[in-house]
Amino acid sequence: MESRITIAGADPAAAASDLRSLHAWLRHEDELRGRVRLLDGEIGPEEMGGLAEVLVVALSTGGAATVLAQAAVEWVRQRTQDVTVRVTRPDGGSMEVQLSRVKAGDGTVAELRRFIAGEQPDALPDATP
Repeated sequence: MESRITIAGADPAAAASDLRSLHAWLRHEDELRGRVRLLDGEIGPEEMGGLAEVLVVALSTGGAATVLAQAAVEWVRQRTQDVTVRVTRPDGGSMEVQLSRVKAGDGTVAELRRFIAGEQPDALPDATP
C-alpha cells in the first residue's frame, strides 16, 4: 500500500523545498527507511530539473501508518511556518489538513494514522483553531 503526500502552497519552489525536507525527515524513521521516495515533476524546456511534486510512502503494516502520522506531525512542529498537507491513499481517498506548528496535537496524529491506514474514510477536520 502506498500513500502519496503533497504540500500545498502558492509558491511551487517553496512547496518542493518543504516536500524535500519532509522526505529527509521521514527517511530517518526506522519503520519507513527504504520506503519513502520523492517524485519530481516534468522538466520544462527552459528548466535544468523538475521540482519535487509528490512524496510516496510504501506502508505494509498498521504500525508504519502510525509512524508516518507521528513523524509528519513532529516535522510540522519543528517548522517555523504552518503547512497544508494532502495525503492520498491507494483507494483514491484523500484528505487535506492545515497543520499549525504549535497546534498539531496527539489527536491529529491519531486521526491522520486512522486515515492513512484506511480505518477512517472521512477527511480530517482542519487542525488549526
